[in-house]
Amino acid sequence: MKTIDIHIHGGFGINFDNASADEINYFAKCALKKDLTAFCPTLTGGSTEELNKRIKNIHIAKNRQKSDEALIIGVNLEGTFLSKEKPGVQNPENFLEPTIDNFKKIAGDFEDDVKIVVIAPENRNCSDFIDYLKSKNIKVHFGHTTSNSLIGADGINHLFNAMEPMTHKKETLAIKALLDKEIYTELIADTKHVCKDVLNLTFKIRPKEKIILISDALPIASSNLDKIEFCGKTVLKTGYDENGTLGGSVLLLPEIVSNLIKKGIITEKEANLMAYENPKNYLKLIL
Repeated sequence: MKTIDIHIHGGFGINFDNASADEINYFAKCALKKDLTAFCPTLTGGSTEELNKRIKNIHIAKNRQKSDEALIIGVNLEGTFLSKEKPGVQNPENFLEPTIDNFKKIAGDFEDDVKIVVIAPENRNCSDFIDYLKSKNIKVHFGHTTSNSLIGADGINHLFNAMEPMTHKKETLAIKALLDKEIYTELIADTKHVCKDVLNLTFKIRPKEKIILISDALPIASSNLDKIEFCGKTVLKTGYDENGTLGGSVLLLPEIVSNLIKKGIITEKEANLMAYENPKNYLKLIL
């Protein structure tokens, strides 16, 4: 089954945060063999200079692709404009203010290569920045946040993870996104980031045409490595760092989808919708 992953940090031992253009093309070649048809290399935080270099390498790889490679859609800039209260495995010292100026320094000449930017909306200066991103046809995702606002978001970064948990005591982003019929929601459906019962609840409540299955895969996925360095931390082949924080999935999206089908959580038709058709339509891809 063909899949499109709009949120993936690497695999086959390759980390998009430090990968050369050659390594990114190699990843794309390996990915296509695994039925990953297209993907957004997803970046964690760094200095504006470091991020610009990473995006440049993705730009180079993207513009010399061959027919035996999965399509490099463009960058998902996740680890930059986040809340220090909800860093997950990422390093909060790398987070920057969500401003147009900071984004321009990061993107440089490669704004067209950025497809998704993740923002914690409680940060200052968000409104003008969001308007700027939308003027560039860049999708705005809310995530790694304590906010419960959906205003300005096109999508939600990995629903339930790195946000306030659902509770009957107050409104949270997770609850609002779960109930909203228009917004798109990423979902890591490996049954580790979100348990089976909550997956079933989500598939019952959310319009399935608004769910995008993602892997959030780590560089250790589909590799023989026992551990990796990721965001300055040692992450084990289980996906957890040495402090027990879940850093990402150790499965690629085609494996996640296959497991969901085998466990009877979703049908093949639903899998095709949420792991291929929805991201294709969302990012207006021609494949």
